[in-house]
Amino acid sequence: MVIGNNVNTVQRLSNHCLKKNLEVFPYYGVPLVEEIDVFAPHVLVLCAPIHKDFQCQILQPWILWSEQTVDEEIPLVGTLTELYVRLQELLQI
Repeated sequence: MVIGNNVNTVQRLSNHCLKKNLEVFPYYGVPLVEEIDVFAPHVLVLCAPIHKDFQCQILQPWILWSEQTVDEEIPLVGTLTELYVRLQELLQI
């Protein structure tokens, strides 16, 4: 599940995942935890900026995507290659 407020970013990351034969569900905006549970995704790709409160509520593994440096201590993924490698690690594919 790719989550974010920037439509272009969510679409680009979703398309990249589809090209790698991964199932993907783009979500524009920030869903409620209950909405995420309906889809039961294995991994979430969170497109920065995203509220820390939201990150604390989710139980699934997640990856934070940002092409810009974010002043936080959370590890970021900022290239499509890094994203795919991280997805492989989390999905064990």
